[in-house]
Amino acid sequence: MDSFLIAIASLLPLLVVLVVVHEFGHFATARAMGIKVLEFGIGFPPRAFGIYTGRTPVLTDSATLFAGLPGPQAIQPGMRLKVSSAEDADGNLLAKRVEAVGGPREHEKDNGPRFDDEDLLKHEGKVRAVAPGSFVLADMLYSVNLMPLGGFVRLAGESNPNVPRSLASKGAGARLLVLAAGPFMNAILPIAIFTILLMIPQEVVVGRLTVSEVGPGTAAAESQIQEGDVILAANGRQIESRRDFAREVNLNGGSRMELLVQRGDGERLLPVNPRFDADAGRWLVGVVPQLMESRVETRSEPFWKAVPRSFVDMWETLVLLKQSLGGAISQGSAPELSGPVGIAQVTGEITRQAGLTGWLGIGILLSINLAILNILPIPMLDGGRIVFVALEWVRRGKRVPPEKEGLVHMIGLAVLLVGIVIITANDINRLLEGRSFLG
Repeated sequence: MDSFLIAIASLLPLLVVLVVVHEFGHFATARAMGIKVLEFGIGFPPRAFGIYTGRTPVLTDSATLFAGLPGPQAIQPGMRLKVSSAEDADGNLLAKRVEAVGGPREHEKDNGPRFDDEDLLKHEGKVRAVAPGSFVLADMLYSVNLMPLGGFVRLAGESNPNVPRSLASKGAGARLLVLAAGPFMNAILPIAIFTILLMIPQEVVVGRLTVSEVGPGTAAAESQIQEGDVILAANGRQIESRRDFAREVNLNGGSRMELLVQRGDGERLLPVNPRFDADAGRWLVGVVPQLMESRVETRSEPFWKAVPRSFVDMWETLVLLKQSLGGAISQGSAPELSGPVGIAQVTGEITRQAGLTGWLGIGILLSINLAILNILPIPMLDGGRIVFVALEWVRRGKRVPPEKEGLVHMIGLAVLLVGIVIITANDINRLLEGRSFLG
């Protein structure tokens, strides 16, 4: 029970951070492009609570239809309204219908012809100020919802270009930027986290890494590495711990790596080609390293050094992910996928073992994976929507009909949900069998 609580308590805040960062990318880019943002939601409905912000001027005229109100004179600050607006020749929002939320229906006043409201901007909020022939509406909703696994930004007219200030009314370039902004934010978040980790003073165990055993027939044996050799550097990078050595081996898996070793009173440069071990799920050279003359040091980097190094660490993390996948595929196997249950278990275990640094490390991996997953051409995700924008560009502005695109995304969502259910069932089975997700 304690493990379950730790897993949930460590994963949920992390998901909130990742989702907020992702959706902020969409939100900020949409605002910069003049697209009307209606809601920024954390979690999925039903809604727990929300706060209306913003100052959107809305005009009224003699053709405006009122529901739940006797007329424009009844609009008061603090009142909550649902508004259907068009855009006039000057780019101002003009209310075609104004409805008081919870207002009595007997006050509906039909003072104009009925209209089709599919092409109108439907926005809702609280009245901030009232003037003759206009009012100011706080119609940007920040909401917190009861289903915590996710988040969203609701934009005006995502598939209808006739809606004023809508996403669909913008050009292909603007829509591409808005869609790509979420994955982009998840891609740069790890750089910020790496910078924080590098600046936090951390105790590290370092020393002289000595080869205590060389496996027969291994890459190390073929390279004439011997017991007692002290590994000083790999590809010119100093080796002070098992972690340093394992990182360099995995970064250089499948290619030639130069090891600088000390043997007796001299130094030797030995070439070695790490091999992928399917059982271990990583690249190995076939030695058992032992840290000698170990000592504990407290290390941290100043900000001006942490930032450039964070870019290096980010790049190397991407290389390590590629190496892991490539090594598994080269051996005819594939990494075992984890769903929400497995991710929660791993997050809990690492947080319990490594504390804040471990929790932030998981955040880096999840953020990178979210960026990659969302940019792939998977229907319903950002990458799938980008494909349709790209198709429009290739077809010189001819769009795929919204109903056809919607069908593709619906099928994609169904397939995605089925995949999540299957992976989650496998996660639960691993838990019941008592197997650790850390391998």
